[in-house]
Amino acid sequence: MASVEYPYGSEPYSTLEVRNIESHEPQDPGISNKEAVLHPESQYPQIVDPQTQVAWDAAKLEADSSSESVEVDSTDKTKRRTCGLSPRVFYIVLAIVIVLAIGAVAGGVAGGLVSRQNESSAASSPTPDTTTSNVNILNTSNLAASNWTDAQGIVHRSVFFQDPYSNIIARQWDSQNKTWGTRNISRLMQSATGGPINPKPGTYLASASSDGGQTPLYEVQLWFLETANDEDTLSWVSSPNPRGAPYFWNYESSGIKTWNNSHLAAAWQRCSDDKCDGYWVVAYQGPSGYIKVANSSNWTDTNNGPALRTKAAAAEASLALLPSLNGTYVDGLTLAAQRRPSYMGRSTLQANGSWKQDDGKILEKVDPLKTTQFAATMMNSWNEALFLTLSNDGSVDAARWDENEYSSIPEVTFAQGQSTNFSAIAMTTDAMFYGIADDQIWEYSIDTSDPAIFTLAGKVYL
Repeated sequence: MASVEYPYGSEPYSTLEVRNIESHEPQDPGISNKEAVLHPESQYPQIVDPQTQVAWDAAKLEADSSSESVEVDSTDKTKRRTCGLSPRVFYIVLAIVIVLAIGAVAGGVAGGLVSRQNESSAASSPTPDTTTSNVNILNTSNLAASNWTDAQGIVHRSVFFQDPYSNIIARQWDSQNKTWGTRNISRLMQSATGGPINPKPGTYLASASSDGGQTPLYEVQLWFLETANDEDTLSWVSSPNPRGAPYFWNYESSGIKTWNNSHLAAAWQRCSDDKCDGYWVVAYQGPSGYIKVANSSNWTDTNNGPALRTKAAAAEASLALLPSLNGTYVDGLTLAAQRRPSYMGRSTLQANGSWKQDDGKILEKVDPLKTTQFAATMMNSWNEALFLTLSNDGSVDAARWDENEYSSIPEVTFAQGQSTNFSAIAMTTDAMFYGIADDQIWEYSIDTSDPAIFTLAGKVYL
């Protein structure tokens, strides 16, 4: 700490000397530059009355000052004193206290700022988005969610988004403690040999989880876009042991090039005979505009035809992908895509591996210029489905598949909701809805008997 300058010359110090305690040798008062208080009764210091000592010190200070003299009343040396001190001594002490207090406050503020800066610098991106007042979620963040059930029948859920530094954050539901845990995926991948990851700010996200197969396989995957040489490519991270090692994630890049700002949708496709662990599938829009579904059995296979041809797809088409019943097995796939001129269309995977591109309309009057995102979930043992559209005004429209046909839902009611002006939405396959609003993530459960009613379950992130 820098020294404090005194306004009245050099810093005051005591010139009091007690005889016979500084040295065992006799001292000559004539060669000492200190005043001494003699103690004839004893060689040890004696107690001095505080008032007498204060008055003596004040008189000495005033006598040494040539620029300012104050007449001292010999009959009352304690006049004009504050807290037992002369005005000059009091103000000197007061100045010192004020300077020290200001220094302490400044140090505390600086320490707090440094601490917050260190926390922020731990994120993978050095500069947060400052265009909004968001402190939890990137203002252009999208949302993804998936679920799986372990061998004990306990349901696990994961919700993914980007924070203001564009880091990918996972909130994962702890069924035992009924709490949400946080995993900063971007930070976890910084030390990985396959990482770090560089997700595009505001990238669309897609997640799927597996909980079956011959192993059985428990795994969580998340897909996102990265940009290199002005081209968007499809990448993903996976948690191969979400129960035992929730902080361990792997990173892969498929090398698949996409339409800039392509929407994404993902699913885990089961095998028809339970003799394999199934396949990861992700829908995306290719550079020329077609919609395609890539399969983990061979990500680089370019021979599979598109699920929707280029001329039928809208630019930056919203997507939703669901596992579906194929007879008695859930090894089918249903794709909902934004089609021109203005509707949500259905494509279905056929037994020969090709796609039936025009398999009916799911929802009419879906304007691609006013639509932000699609989401979907299954209900009633995979026999029914619910599809949602999010408009750029934050409103949600829905359509229901009830084994025979699609029917629109006139109005979705968010019961007990605090905010429904959503900027992004997602659903898990067990009929849970998630939405970003007011820099928070809200969770709703869907009444499968009446899917027009969404009941507030709580907040995932705030």
